[in-house]
Amino acid sequence: MKIKIMLFWFLLFSGMVVSSLHAQMAGNPVGVRGQGEWTISALGMYMNQNLGSETAVSRRIFMKSNWGLTPWLDFYLLGGAVQLEMKTGKEGVIDYKDKYRFAYGVGLNVSFKPAQNSSFWIWGGVHGIRFPSYGYFMEDIYIGAAAYVQKFDMKYDWREIGGNLGIVLPYHSFRFYAAGVGWFLQRFDTKREYLENGNSVSFLGKQKGEYRSGLWTGGVVGLEINLPQRYSFSVEALFFNESNYQIMIGICQTGGSAW
Repeated sequence: MKIKIMLFWFLLFSGMVVSSLHAQMAGNPVGVRGQGEWTISALGMYMNQNLGSETAVSRRIFMKSNWGLTPWLDFYLLGGAVQLEMKTGKEGVIDYKDKYRFAYGVGLNVSFKPAQNSSFWIWGGVHGIRFPSYGYFMEDIYIGAAAYVQKFDMKYDWREIGGNLGIVLPYHSFRFYAAGVGWFLQRFDTKREYLENGNSVSFLGKQKGEYRSGLWTGGVVGLEINLPQRYSFSVEALFFNESNYQIMIGICQTGGSAW
């Protein structure tokens, strides 16, 4: 148990180090590690997606804890932090940028050989993530000859679900994998609008809304490298199209029985 506690903090530090890199979570580890096995992962993440009239960019740090429920099924929990930016691309606008906020999620991984002598595995999974975000947009406007600042205080309740289905090709210490991916976002927004002129601030109103992305589909490819002491290093890339992508980098270690 002391070894696993030390490993937890080591992987947490590793996740902070790689947090500025691109990431999306499907592997790390890819597939399952076996019934009763406990695996701890650290993930550093970045996401870039065009959502309506805005581009959402998020940097993510996650710890991931996998438990082997059966020889072919793993359950995992996620905990970490997400920093969200919303970019409008408009001149004269100070875009939205929040600090890191607590995020959490759950997921399942499945893998099995379609036949006893198969050289590949079928692999799939599903996960959900939720986090809040708070920040503002600001824009310079003119009313007549007077200059004003229009400010929008925003609160986001961000909920996303992703799933994948594909194959894993093991080769010595390497595992190459590829899968089709589905992704869906449901976001609840609260907006408070203000008008500022010097020291004068006027509250214009409050609005609540909901954004649904619809189902996005894409493809993911990745590589997992098995290292000594049951460590693994993973990188993967997911593309919905050329301007909507995610990349993942992570490290994990399987440390024996989970119970």
